[in-house]
Amino acid sequence: MILYDEGVSHVFVSPGAHATALRDSLADAEAAGVPHPQPILCAHEQVAILAAHGHHLASGSPQAVIVSVEAPELNLGGAIYGAQRHRIPLTVLSSAGSGTPAMTAGKWMADPRVATQLGTAARRAFQISRAEPTGVTYVPLAADALRQPAGELSRRLPPPRPPAPDIGALEEMAELLAAAEAPLIVGARVGRHVGAVHLLARLAETLGAPVIDFRCHVNLPPRHPLNAATESRDLVAAADAILLLDVALPCLPALGPLPPQAWLLQIDMDCLNMDAPVWPNPVEVAVTADTERALPLLQTLLANRLSGRKVSDRRARIEAQLRARHETWRARATSHEAGDLADAVLAEVDRALPDDALVLEEAASGGGVALRQMERPPGHFFRSMSSGPGWSVGAALGVRLARPAQPVVAVCDQLAFASGLPTAAFWSAQRAGAPFLTVVLDRTRAVADPGAEAVKPDSEVAAAARASGAEASIVRRASDVAGAVERLLATTRDGLCAVLDVRLPLA
Repeated sequence: MILYDEGVSHVFVSPGAHATALRDSLADAEAAGVPHPQPILCAHEQVAILAAHGHHLASGSPQAVIVSVEAPELNLGGAIYGAQRHRIPLTVLSSAGSGTPAMTAGKWMADPRVATQLGTAARRAFQISRAEPTGVTYVPLAADALRQPAGELSRRLPPPRPPAPDIGALEEMAELLAAAEAPLIVGARVGRHVGAVHLLARLAETLGAPVIDFRCHVNLPPRHPLNAATESRDLVAAADAILLLDVALPCLPALGPLPPQAWLLQIDMDCLNMDAPVWPNPVEVAVTADTERALPLLQTLLANRLSGRKVSDRRARIEAQLRARHETWRARATSHEAGDLADAVLAEVDRALPDDALVLEEAASGGGVALRQMERPPGHFFRSMSSGPGWSVGAALGVRLARPAQPVVAVCDQLAFASGLPTAAFWSAQRAGAPFLTVVLDRTRAVADPGAEAVKPDSEVAAAARASGAEASIVRRASDVAGAVERLLATTRDGLCAVLDVRLPLA
């Protein structure tokens, strides 16, 4: 089958009458003993897209989703936008029959006129989705053509190789960074290649520069002395040279605007950020390249230009500044103040998890808590930068399928939990034998029970989890977290999803 030949191990299928032929082909392949992807039945199209998104983060492989909806923009739009923004190589096969607004957020859309073009269109879709910058492609299929022969299957179409970094541009970039008094590095997706993490660390150490780590992946070890996480408005404001590495949007709103006095330098596979309608930041030197290939070259060019004494003094000053910040993080992890409860809880979760556990985080109300408190190794932490909530629960399903031997934990707030359609996600996860743990930082307001003298806390998160067939526990103190995590992870090993509802005070 084309999907298997393209490297797809799991295909996420949303049920629908028009997709029967596609599902039948998977069943026929299984009966005939033909190698094929494992179909994962999803009760909702959004869960299918999010699971494919998560699977790629954990596996690095191309993804395929089969959906059957008349108006896919209603159910796919936000998930497709997030996958495209994170550059997930995903091909959507739909019986919708024509292009829809949901797919305008993707990278490319085919329109096969007859069934004999289906094989060629699918090959082309996978090739384009895997070509840098990677993204979402879409193959709409007319319902009356689905049961016709697809014609002779074409050979696999490999994507073009990524471009090599331009040495002249890197030399110009090195000159500007070497001349800077307050250089700053901003990274978002560097760690998509695990080997690039130590390359970024070497570059930061060579330059003596702090690193703002959005941690869509682990870009720099969280406790590295030059890791500033995202609490860095002062570093941004003082910077006179800012190196943007795989950053679609250069600053979170909390960091403030980029300073006008700073040289802006960029390495990315899509320096133009063509998905962004407005890109107001004037970049002096932009290099289109894979950061894993560009960073060693830039580090060597910098080492040849920098004064050892200048870098040593700057690095010592920056590390002292960040050491004080890291000590504040550690203090919050053991604090008994109500405002620090989220920090204390996630610090306990991090300690309770096995070293090989995989964490997906989108707790918007957490205010960067996971970045401060969760120290996961490279390749074991993923964070969503999507504009809408609900990513982590569906993505956790895909991550668990990609790495079935490792525990998977989604960390989210109560809005993201509800928006993630837990009923549909848990149903698919338990049916596929891929259960996971969800930790919800729940700031739901307590409600008054007319029949009680005191105020009874609402438990909508736990109630929704149990109604979805998952085990649920509620904790209100950090000291109760470790035991709850241990019990709930045992539940996932027994085949059930689990939810830890952490009741936090309103911010």
